[in-house]
Amino acid sequence: MDIRPVLNVDDHAPARFLRTRILQRAGFGVDEVDSAAGAIERAATASLLLLDVKLPDGDGFSVCEAVKRAAPTLPVVMVTSVYRTAQARRDAFAVGADAFLLEPIAPEQLVRTIETLLKRKVEPGTALGEAWAVTDALGDILEISAEAAKMLNLSARGLRGRNLPAFITDNRPRLLSELLRASEGLLIDRMSTLQPRDRRPMRVHLDVSALPADAGERVRLRWILSPESR
Repeated sequence: MDIRPVLNVDDHAPARFLRTRILQRAGFGVDEVDSAAGAIERAATASLLLLDVKLPDGDGFSVCEAVKRAAPTLPVVMVTSVYRTAQARRDAFAVGADAFLLEPIAPEQLVRTIETLLKRKVEPGTALGEAWAVTDALGDILEISAEAAKMLNLSARGLRGRNLPAFITDNRPRLLSELLRASEGLLIDRMSTLQPRDRRPMRVHLDVSALPADAGERVRLRWILSPESR
């Protein structure tokens, strides 16, 4: 097991302090820096980089690119309250980020993401976000993973063409409004209640973003469904 600390990079002290406390309570060692220069200098001492996108002396995209060039296997989790678009996420992944989270981040989501990425370092086959679906702009299912179908207690074949928002029970009108914004390039990133067929409701983290499309192609949305940690 990698005993090096998580390096928490943020110039905003209250946000940095909160994330440090969450991780320490989950059993992680944590070091902190407040600048892009500090992140690049200290990255080699870390097991994972928790990286705010907006820093006083640079941006997280450039930091991630520099760190990944020097240490390709170091997991980088980028966090932001500003860059809330699907394009920003694609830009993050293009420079090597392993995850892209929007603030405010639910503590269980932060811990689960870091645990998964650190496990993936040891077991490269471990996937992040296995429960996924691709829908049209209204939420009708075009493709769905076996793991997501299992969460809904239906077969993948039987779910194709069904409306995924119909399985979300809390504030469905808000979700439908958010899907419109997701189709325009913004991200959905929040907790919701999922109602599987013939099973009890479960709390899930919902992550929805538009997939890249050529001119004239219809909008497709990618959903990632992550059960709330118990």
